[in-house]
Amino acid sequence: MSQNSNTIQKLIKQLHRTVNKTLKDVQLFPKKARILVACSGGPDSMVLLEVLQYLNHHRKAQWSIGVTTIDHCIRSEGATELQLVENYCKARNIPFWGIKRDVPAIARARKESLETIGRYERYAWFNQLAECEGYDYIATAHHKDDQAETILAHILRGTGIKGLTGMIVVSHDYVVPLVRPLLDITKTEILEYAQLQGIAYCIDSSNEDVQYNRNRIRHEVMPVLQTINPNVVDALCRLGNIAHVDEDYIQGESRHLFSQLVMQTPYGYNISRRAMRALSLAMQRRLWQLMIPCVSLSLLHHEQLEHIVKSGEPKTFTIQKVTINAQCDTIHVYCEY
Repeated sequence: MSQNSNTIQKLIKQLHRTVNKTLKDVQLFPKKARILVACSGGPDSMVLLEVLQYLNHHRKAQWSIGVTTIDHCIRSEGATELQLVENYCKARNIPFWGIKRDVPAIARARKESLETIGRYERYAWFNQLAECEGYDYIATAHHKDDQAETILAHILRGTGIKGLTGMIVVSHDYVVPLVRPLLDITKTEILEYAQLQGIAYCIDSSNEDVQYNRNRIRHEVMPVLQTINPNVVDALCRLGNIAHVDEDYIQGESRHLFSQLVMQTPYGYNISRRAMRALSLAMQRRLWQLMIPCVSLSLLHHEQLEHIVKSGEPKTFTIQKVTINAQCDTIHVYCEY
């Protein structure tokens, strides 16, 4: 084997090892896991599909891998991309489901952005299909560069510690767990792997459109930051890992205090003003968020809630369908949902 061939094999094996470690660190996947791969036909998801098949063979597992593609009807190329993935799956006897969603029409009707509606429709479909077909996990191709961009986007919006954590490998935000096996792999490594393995893929032209905030961060902001720190992707991802460890600890402490100080009622929760005053402001905010899980509390909300805690006067405050009523020492949280 030539030196060049050795180098190629080394690069391929390194990516396999990295993804395998990412999954093993979170104890995934079980031997007979059923995995639904969300595949757009782009390089990231096509590489994910190839790597999962390799690891299935390498681990001598018995994973059942299925694939789904959604055409958002935003670009004419969407139908071609769907067809590419379908042909790939047919050639390998992989179960495939392809659907179309008229995202522009839905966005107009709901008066929301294409990004928001597109994401909602994608994940609604993934979960619906996974539940219907009995898949244990949904795998997406989010990678290390996506992670850095996500954390930076959160910083620009003014996030707290939780937002700094970015994405995690296994997310339970949906009914079916969402897994991101490529989260420790860079975009450059993905493209290199696709080239070395001869993997066919499509290029989404909308990824170049800087009218979308994510694309603007990717194509305009990140290149400028790389002139300051060439390793900015690694730096942002390290920040995410550090924040994740801190967030886990603080969340655990807040849940412990919640169980000690908060009393559940038929309509919500009760807590003592005096007990809240004895806590740090950081922990007060955590308890409020646990008592009001249906609302993402803003800084203004927290300032108003802080005033309720400090004041000894009767106070009533409403956030969407949640009413906070303070009488004497007791704060009542009424949730209408």
